[in-house]
Amino acid sequence: MKSLLLPLELAMIGTLLVACSGQEIRINPATRSLLATQQEIVAIHYSPSPFAAQTPEVRNAASAGMLFGAIGGAIAGAVQAGEAKQVGSQLVRDYGLEDPILKIKRSFLDAISRSSNLDNLNSVQEALVDDDRASLRKKFQKDFVFDFKTTAWSLNPLPLSPNSYRVQYSGRARLLSFPEGKIEWQGECEADGKIENSAPTLLQLVANSGAILKSQLDSASDACSDQLERQFVRSTP
Repeated sequence: MKSLLLPLELAMIGTLLVACSGQEIRINPATRSLLATQQEIVAIHYSPSPFAAQTPEVRNAASAGMLFGAIGGAIAGAVQAGEAKQVGSQLVRDYGLEDPILKIKRSFLDAISRSSNLDNLNSVQEALVDDDRASLRKKFQKDFVFDFKTTAWSLNPLPLSPNSYRVQYSGRARLLSFPEGKIEWQGECEADGKIENSAPTLLQLVANSGAILKSQLDSASDACSDQLERQFVRSTP
C-alpha cells in the first residue's frame, strides 16, 4: 500500500467516469436474421483506456492547484488527469486487474449464442489498438464483426463520503458489417461496482490482493453485460 500513496509532485485527476460519447443503435431484425447464416462472425476487442484512480494525494494536489486561480486550476487539472492514470496503472500492475471488457465480451457472446442460436462466433484473443472504421475496413474485407471496447474505468471517492471508494465503468459494443464498415448495432453501458455492506476505504479495497477492488470490477462488468445483452435483443422501433 505504501507504493500507492506516493508524495505527488504532480497534480492529478479530473478524469472520473467518462460518459459514453456515442448512442445506442438498434439492430434491424432482418440484419439479425442474417447472422446465423454466416460462416463465421469474428469478435474483437481493443486495448482499454487507462484505469484512473483518485487517491487522497491526487485530490489534495487538485485542491492545491485551484489556489492559483483559473489558469492554475486548468494546468493542475491536466496534470492531475495524467497522475490519476499513472496511479491507476500501478493498481493494475500491483493487483493484476483485468480489463472488464474481456469478461463482458465472453458473457455477451455466450448469451447471444444461446438466444440467437449462433454457433459461428470466433472470438479473437489479441487486443486491437485502433477502433477507427477506416482501419478496420483494411483488416476485415467482408461479413460481420462484433467489437468491444472499454471507454472508461476508474476508482473514485463517493460524493458524500470522500474516504470511501467505488469503481465506475463504461463500455461499448458494436456489430459492424464489411466491406462498408457500417454500424449495424451499437450498445453502451455504464455501471458502478456493487457495494455489499459499507462502502470500502482505499485500504480495504486493496487488502487481500485487491479482493474487493476485483469484486467491484466483476460486478460492474456483470451489470454492463446485462445492459448490452438487453440492448442487442431489441428490434427496430
